[in-house]
Amino acid sequence: MFFEGAGMLRHLSFESSRDLVEYLARRVPRHAYHSSAYYEQPSARSMDEKGWKGADLVFDIDVDHIDTPCKELHDRWICRSCGAVGWGVVSRCPKCGGESIEREVWVCETCINVARDETLKLLDFLEYDFGLSPDELYITFSGHRGFHVHVESEAVVELSQDARREIVDYVKGVGLDYRFILAKARGRSYRLRYGSSAPGWFSRIARWAYVEVEEVDGELTLSLSKWKRLIDLARKREGAVVDERVTIDTRRLIRLPNTLHGKSGLRVAPMKLQELESAEVLEKAKVFTHGYARVKVRNPPRRVLDLELESGILELPLYLAVYLVLNGADVESFEFE
Repeated sequence: MFFEGAGMLRHLSFESSRDLVEYLARRVPRHAYHSSAYYEQPSARSMDEKGWKGADLVFDIDVDHIDTPCKELHDRWICRSCGAVGWGVVSRCPKCGGESIEREVWVCETCINVARDETLKLLDFLEYDFGLSPDELYITFSGHRGFHVHVESEAVVELSQDARREIVDYVKGVGLDYRFILAKARGRSYRLRYGSSAPGWFSRIARWAYVEVEEVDGELTLSLSKWKRLIDLARKREGAVVDERVTIDTRRLIRLPNTLHGKSGLRVAPMKLQELESAEVLEKAKVFTHGYARVKVRNPPRRVLDLELESGILELPLYLAVYLVLNGADVESFEFE
């Protein structure tokens, strides 16, 4: 997708990475994607002519789908019905009750750290529950609000959409059935069938159950209603929040690593697992790290990326000034220093 005009230029293929880089340098896209699928003829104009051979399994973790307290500092809503404006996230206008809500979405370090935690939970599932090697997992910061995880393994390349949906359901904890998790105890009480050393969801539920009821020793025997509450809590706390539409798609377009995100100016940065756990994500994603810009902006978000903002004329690091412009801030003037 380019800065001029609308729509997407598709069905491109390149003989080498050098050819790709030369093309990107010549055309300078605003957004760049690649297909998760493998084709016999990737440049064919018709999907039927391409000859689908399989696809990587791809996960998208986006903090926009997760409630975070920092949204009160940087996400703004506007009611199209009455014109009311406020901070945070609402499903309907608190003034007129209308549901026609327009959102202005920004990202800060807190958002990125929350998305990183969800990504680490997903990686735990993929490595320990599905037996995938870290060498088969390719991780990138999306360049905006989250992370992408590519599973590049022969074991998944030919999976159908239904099989991929089953994997999504598993990592999200969809369909956990207490009848397979609990066993009858004395009276009307129930106990866990398996302890914290068991594989998969059994251990996750056991860990949360003991933490929640503050009972470390002995066997937990609780009513069925209490167990259902604990199991639901474990599902929400231990499950990974992923976008199902991305993972089940066997022809998905996903952001091209090491290109810039057109709404942030940040790099789609590849990250090793150790870096994801310890590194400052923003530091790896920043590109415009030299110089400052004097920006006059009206009613900016109060926190963006790693800095607090106020209205008026601001002297900002260039990477932050670029982000404000690309993501649609009300910028009245922009001067390089």
